[in-house]
Amino acid sequence: FERACENGASVQEELLAGILRKNASTDYLQKFGSPQTPAAYKSQVPIVSYEDVAGEIERIASGDESPVLCQDPIICFFASSGTSSGKHKIIPVTAENMSATTRAIELSSAYKARCFPELGSGRVLGLYYCIDQFHTKAGILVGAGTTYTIKNYRNFSSKFTTPYEMIVSGSNWRELTYCHLLCGLIQRDAVEHIESMFAYTICESLRILESDWEEICNDIRTGSLISGKVTHAKLQEAFARLILDYNELDRVRNAEAITKICSRKSWSGILSLLFPRAKLVSTVVTGGMAHFVPQLRDYAGVKLPISGKDYYSSEGVLGINTNPASPLEEVVFTILPHIMYHEFLPLGANNPAGEILAPHEVVVGQEYEIVITNFAGLYRYRVGDVVKVSSFFHGVPQLAFSHRKNAVLSVQNEMVDEQELQNVVMEVSKEAGIEVANFTAYGNSTAVPAHYVIFWELKRREGINRELLERCCSSIDRSFNPGYTGKRLDEVIDSLELVIVKEGTFERLMEEAVRNGTSPAQYKTPRCV
Repeated sequence: FERACENGASVQEELLAGILRKNASTDYLQKFGSPQTPAAYKSQVPIVSYEDVAGEIERIASGDESPVLCQDPIICFFASSGTSSGKHKIIPVTAENMSATTRAIELSSAYKARCFPELGSGRVLGLYYCIDQFHTKAGILVGAGTTYTIKNYRNFSSKFTTPYEMIVSGSNWRELTYCHLLCGLIQRDAVEHIESMFAYTICESLRILESDWEEICNDIRTGSLISGKVTHAKLQEAFARLILDYNELDRVRNAEAITKICSRKSWSGILSLLFPRAKLVSTVVTGGMAHFVPQLRDYAGVKLPISGKDYYSSEGVLGINTNPASPLEEVVFTILPHIMYHEFLPLGANNPAGEILAPHEVVVGQEYEIVITNFAGLYRYRVGDVVKVSSFFHGVPQLAFSHRKNAVLSVQNEMVDEQELQNVVMEVSKEAGIEVANFTAYGNSTAVPAHYVIFWELKRREGINRELLERCCSSIDRSFNPGYTGKRLDEVIDSLELVIVKEGTFERLMEEAVRNGTSPAQYKTPRCV
């Protein structure tokens, strides 16, 4: 891999040549003259978004067996979460596509093993979820990428404390979260790794534990689900099989130990106490998940390291973390030159000529929109993410995730993106000593004058009064970029509105998204609605 990175430019050209050669006779590439060189490809094939190729994807989903986008058959569609863009998409996947993803995961695992050699054969508390899959008119499977991986690659969950039968049967995310916690705590002395797709999932699971730990301890003590928290028959059956391996005396001792730990006034370092053999927490900590890093650090304590996971999308692996031990604020992603073809589109004002750059042409410190070409028929496709080039790893760029391109607030042609919003909220709340459990915002353009509305859910309300919240509101209003503050001074935009919502509001927002088909494992709170 590192040799491939040293020759990144040539590896990328060879990869693109192979994709173009293989798919020259597809309907899509023939529309543009089936280019066979990088230069011809860039001059003849347009840069597109999902909406531009949705018609071709629908043809495949409806049963068109001609080579619409690629020569290889589409084995399934990955359903994007839709929580960032507000729109669900189905992304075509081929066997070669999946093979490339598997190679990326193996590479990532090798770097993790190098940084954390103490990880061994212990158990993993894996906070993953499956949602219902469905078939298109042509019978092609559609589902979340995590669901497909868990159901088709049994080895993925072989070390999990939660039985496979539970993970694939748990249609209610809260019941399955309860089961994850219950099974993990039953095996707490064997857990060496705590893992989820997103940092939010771990923090939300621990919030549930704070409210349900007494019921969990009773279920462990009695060896039965007397709490009534689990009603799904298959979850109950899987638990009944699991608990047979644990005798009453050990269960009682374990429940007493957990009770003592969870009764502490402070939950700082709770993960290390509940799982004394734990050596690592792995999860995504970039982008919208950065907000949950302070909370996650507090839960983990000073002795339990946290590692940032890789950069995945429904379209493929956009980069891996080649330094898993790096500080969470410094996590960057190395592109894989042999996995997919990358191009980088400079943002707006920085790109008046509309040029697009190859990976070796990008400039450290500059922001770009990612454009990819993959094995599954996506050509010069805008993923919708904005990244900043942080450095180079041999001959390929390392990327720091910035924000989703369409996740912005705007009411009068100004723009505040989700990263700026998050940074301001985190800074202001920290200065005020307020723990914001979660937040979102929208631009109220129907009001006169128009203004921003930010919703906060507080972790604790003790000592927080109206005066303090008004100061926070004023500080946020003054902290955005000059495009915003200038229009505030001109009174084109009205003062910002800060709304404090009830505890559990964002949990209900997640439940609504899950009911509409989003996988709990892939859910991200939309920052800009």
